[in-house]
Amino acid sequence: MPTDIRSNPDKAWIEAVRERYEVERTVDLALTRKLERRGSQTFSIAQLDELTQRLEAFLAKRIEGPFTLRNLRALTGGNSKEQFSFELDWNCNGEVRKGEKMVLRREQAESIVEADKLREFQLVRVAASMMPVPKAYWLDESGDELGRPALIYSFVTGVQKPTKSTSKVTGIGINFDADYRAALGPQFIDYLARIHNFEPAGHDLSAFDIPQVGTTQDVDWQINWWARAWFEDRLEDVPLMTLAERWLRANRKPLDHLSLIHGDFRTGNFLFDEDTLKITAILDWETGYFGDRHGDLAWVLNPVFITPSETGEPLYTSLFARDKFLRDYEKASGLTVDEERLTYYNIFAYWRSVVLTLGAGPRAAGALKTHQDVVLSWFAGISYPLIEALRRELDKVV
Repeated sequence: MPTDIRSNPDKAWIEAVRERYEVERTVDLALTRKLERRGSQTFSIAQLDELTQRLEAFLAKRIEGPFTLRNLRALTGGNSKEQFSFELDWNCNGEVRKGEKMVLRREQAESIVEADKLREFQLVRVAASMMPVPKAYWLDESGDELGRPALIYSFVTGVQKPTKSTSKVTGIGINFDADYRAALGPQFIDYLARIHNFEPAGHDLSAFDIPQVGTTQDVDWQINWWARAWFEDRLEDVPLMTLAERWLRANRKPLDHLSLIHGDFRTGNFLFDEDTLKITAILDWETGYFGDRHGDLAWVLNPVFITPSETGEPLYTSLFARDKFLRDYEKASGLTVDEERLTYYNIFAYWRSVVLTLGAGPRAAGALKTHQDVVLSWFAGISYPLIEALRRELDKVV
């Protein structure tokens, strides 16, 4: 790991970065917190006895009456967060609950995605009125009580991929047969349409800055978020990334319709029941924001998540042929797909993918900031096809 200023940033450098990139308030909070702890905090495997004590003290401040916590254990998966399950006997608003299973989702020392936990907490709570999501119970936004910022959710049953799927990394290389696609695809589109038609007025979304329709606030904040992450995390310069950033800034369009954007809506980020083929939960809201719906559409069409059908046709997010996905989305949402905007956000998606796979991921893995160092190092390998895809797309428009 290079011993440059990025490995151990001082206060002056951090403040200069903050001034250079204007982002939403809570995005700035998360990225600044990452830099402030970078030089001192490394990842260590959680000691379950210590974490149990922290968790019991945390819950004692939030649960009226006696409760019993048991069977705290680590869960596998989670490229950007530590996750644990536990069982809780407690009294919830007068209802006695025995053995309710819950999930503790906690930040690592550093990860592939740095985001404020209050944003995720608030989005999951508002999303509950639109689709199945885990119930968000409690939040430790600062991490003072649970060691690092953390959320506690209800445990939701379901799987991310068919039992017989050979995929080793969530969302990549999953194979759904025709029956799975026919059942899951319409649900996927329906929930995406609901998200994009969500009206934020009247909801507790204090962690978000809401952009104005007719301005470029939304895309400016997004470009600055991921440009800042690249500037803070990259291990080497990649001139094409600078060119892409400049093109994105020069070709942005004013927002035409305000949508809630999930930010990582794809196969691998939902659970489903393998018997009924019903989606049981939409997961991973940490990169959500308000802006242009084409950001989510382009992420669905990211080639990283393509698998071939039985006839060799590319299936985006392992579920859809491109044109059918877009037609069905328009029908379900009542919103149009602007191909020019979609081209713009396709380029944005490639660029952002490289930020994650060649910047944030290797930085966290190489500095021993995460329990997923092997997976995040593997991600660096897929960054080079993404860079080539980014080059080809830019070549069409520059």
